Amino acid sequence: MPLGPEGRSHLQRLAQARRYLHFDLIGTAAFALAGFLRALQRRYDLWGSFVLTLLPAVGGGVIRDLMIGGDRLPLVLFREPIYLVIVLLVLLLGTVLSNLISPRRLASPVWNAVFTVCDSIGLASFAVIGTRVALLAQLDWWWLPLSAALTCSGGGVIMDVVSGREPRSFQGEPYEELAILGSLVLILLWSFAGRFEPLTWPITAAMGCTWWLVFLLRLLVVRFGWRSWRLGPSP
Repeated sequence: MPLGPEGRSHLQRLAQARRYLHFDLIGTAAFALAGFLRALQRRYDLWGSFVLTLLPAVGGGVIRDLMIGGDRLPLVLFREPIYLVIVLLVLLLGTVLSNLISPRRLASPVWNAVFTVCDSIGLASFAVIGTRVALLAQLDWWWLPLSAALTCSGGGVIMDVVSGREPRSFQGEPYEELAILGSLVLILLWSFAGRFEPLTWPITAAMGCTWWLVFLLRLLVVRFGWRSWRLGPSP
């Protein structure tokens, strides 16, 4: 495992700390806002907007926790109502502000940029969180990157299917790959930090470095239109 007993104990305390909860909620709010913007661009009704706001915010974490089981049940969504409150706040504030925004502006590059930034914040946050959850669940190390990818994209893929859109990550746009890469980097950094136990700051620093790495890579992917390898001959 990347961390020894003292490191995992510190990570558990950090996960329960209020400041770490804020980190989790930032990712939830960012993905919720990205989902709401999608609903706003498609002019969905209130229920449809709620569903598209909810799915990317908590969908990936719900699927992950159902698969892991154990201490992850009952679902955190039911034990901590703050996640649903965040989704409802995003829906409420977004609905109010949407009446002040013209349809032409919704299709502008500015709103696409806002969507990208929100999506990148959520991706970076959930990549770290997914890795942490799998580590504390004592899964084998190779499950950590898969947990990160599922946490980041599980809800988004369902949102794409519900809204009648082919998931973009299936079309060569790196997304889950960034979560996996970030998780692998975090595993390496935690393995290095484990050599300095009982010091705790290297564990936190590793999470911060990974967050910025995934966030910046996501922005670069969108900015330069990078694409991953796809099956079959090139058209």
